[in-house]
Amino acid sequence: MFAFPFTKTNTMKFFLSISFLLFHIMSWAQSKSFVPLDYEYPPAILHSPKTFVFKNAVTSELSFKDILLVQKPDSVIVIWKEYGGAPLIDSCVEVNDKGKEHYLIINGNMTKAIIIEDSLYDNGSKLGEKKQSLYFNINSSLTFSAAIRSSFLKDTSIIWKGEPVPCLVIRSDSKLIFSNPQNAAQQREDIFKTLYYFGKNVGLIKYSSERNGKFDLWELQEIRNLK
Repeated sequence: MFAFPFTKTNTMKFFLSISFLLFHIMSWAQSKSFVPLDYEYPPAILHSPKTFVFKNAVTSELSFKDILLVQKPDSVIVIWKEYGGAPLIDSCVEVNDKGKEHYLIINGNMTKAIIIEDSLYDNGSKLGEKKQSLYFNINSSLTFSAAIRSSFLKDTSIIWKGEPVPCLVIRSDSKLIFSNPQNAAQQREDIFKTLYYFGKNVGLIKYSSERNGKFDLWELQEIRNLK
């Protein structure tokens, strides 16, 4: 059982790793409806299921995201699963750029999210502002919530496989809260500031994040056919 980790040093270290990985997972959800399809889930790449492989430039950790894109006359369906070194898997079904089902699997135990908000607002910017809010009741002593606000920052380009690729840069501010329903004193809040680089006809090429002075950079290494 994944208990609320506030008592021992080793469980605190595990908690911190889960906290960062949960942020890493939530980062995929932050930009769903306002990033154009050919930048986030490009049909040119996803004509068959793919695995996107990312590497952390600071720690060399690898992360994997399996993606299936289904286009119908009246809907676009994306099914994805993300996983890495920690005992945690994230899985989501999106329909027309809205999260319909979202699950966390921690140490083999699956929890379905309560999706509170998944909305796009016209704030006068190029792509608008995206707001998302999710809640997970992991067990009797642990809940996890995430609130994400994202907006367009700029247009740029990135070299991918030796060629310049047009990119949309998205800025995201994320607040993650872990709490114990049985003890109001047991609560932790993490704030992440992140930049995402979505390449046209490629997908997410890289993203950088900062939390409490700690910097991380994840870069796309390869795109594989899903086995």
